[in-house]
Amino acid sequence: MDRERLQYLLERERGGAASVEERAELEAWYLSYESQPDFTKRLSERALPALEASIFERIESALEQESPSLIQPGRRTLYAGMLRIAASVLLVVLAGAGIYFYLSRAEMVREQTGYGEVRKVMLPDGSEVTLNGNSEITYLSNWGNEQLREINLKGEAYFKVTHTSDNRKFRVRTAKDFSLDVLGTQFTVASRKSGTRIVLAQGKVQCNLNAAENETLIMKPGEMVKFTGNPSDYVRKNVQAFEYSAWKEHKLIFNNTTLEEVSQILEDTYDFKINAETPELLTRKITGSVPTDNIEILIQGIAEASGVIIAQNGKELTITNRKRQ
Repeated sequence: MDRERLQYLLERERGGAASVEERAELEAWYLSYESQPDFTKRLSERALPALEASIFERIESALEQESPSLIQPGRRTLYAGMLRIAASVLLVVLAGAGIYFYLSRAEMVREQTGYGEVRKVMLPDGSEVTLNGNSEITYLSNWGNEQLREINLKGEAYFKVTHTSDNRKFRVRTAKDFSLDVLGTQFTVASRKSGTRIVLAQGKVQCNLNAAENETLIMKPGEMVKFTGNPSDYVRKNVQAFEYSAWKEHKLIFNNTTLEEVSQILEDTYDFKINAETPELLTRKITGSVPTDNIEILIQGIAEASGVIIAQNGKELTITNRKRQ
């Protein structure tokens, strides 16, 4: 695990946003820290307290399991204080450097949208994120002087990144083994169950195709990179970038798009379950634009453009062939 990954995981754990997989990754690091003490020397002011807090919890848990009867209720505060000191001492041993203070801790912020909701979020550095429906981002409330501005994304979002005078890197992470780095640019990222897609509108983006970041890809404006599963198995092609961010303006633009792809958008963004009368119907292609402000009009527009009938029953959509008159 590299230093930036460790710092990211520690900050997510302290903010209560770490997933089961991320906690397991931290657990593996804890078990092997003796062979890699240099990591803690270069952690940020926020990651160090997170590491100390984790160590504190581990010391407390271990002592309570060892001799719970020794902890008397009236001495709980003193006991906790002693454990905190023990954790601090252990942290100094691990880090090989002084005492770390807690005056400027940043909290983990989580922003979410419901199905069909589009919302703008301003980040601590002035960058702007527009979240599509059923999407989530997590980030630190104050990046301070950190050289890395990092944000975690689930779902789909359009980023308008502010360039800093000291050229600080901005990173979007969608999975343990994939992230992308920028300085100042505009792009769309979608991380859904069907796969991950990056479309660059302006500037330059570096895609880190694995956790070690030794396999990278530089994107140019007007390019799309997408993959399912392994990031190294990506597809790269030129596209009209505005088509993939039109949802910001409350519309969807289709360009020879299959009804199967459209159905996936309806599932991911609006929580619809799609049933097709025959598989052949999903191969039909659509070209055009439909508004998203009104769900009924959206569904009707898709049906008209593809020559089918779409019947809605709550959150279920049934697609049948339109009978010729």
